[in-house]
Amino acid sequence: MTGIFKIVGPLNRQEKKDISVGIDLGIGDKKIPCRVTKTCESYEELSVEVKAIQHDLELILQEAKGFFENQIFEEVPEVRSDMAAEEIWSVLSQIESEDQIKARFNGLDEKKRKEVAEYILSNCNVFSGMGAFFSRCYNSSSGFIE
Repeated sequence: MTGIFKIVGPLNRQEKKDISVGIDLGIGDKKIPCRVTKTCESYEELSVEVKAIQHDLELILQEAKGFFENQIFEEVPEVRSDMAAEEIWSVLSQIESEDQIKARFNGLDEKKRKEVAEYILSNCNVFSGMGAFFSRCYNSSSGFIE
């Protein structure tokens, strides 16, 4: 399956150039363009949005790898950016699979990832358990667990 994503043109052709990445939603025999990124006014902005999509797809591949290797995914409550850092770590630290921790943590927005990282590195034992995994794999420059 190729050609899922496409460039969605300017919102208003009389104003400045602005495009985004989108997909076509099919309803009956009609296709409706749907934006999946914010509207961008430069190549650099669009590049950031495309990289975010690529990152999300990599997370999906990480999760799928475990599935295809017959790993059993445990039912774990969702982590959301509106949760406190302590709540997020409470959920993440209960997960046994490092790949699942990585996928859930890396799926948070940047601000929340940094909040959670600060909480873990300041308040948790980083020498044992999942705290040790986090401190070993967290990249403070990128804000992701690698």
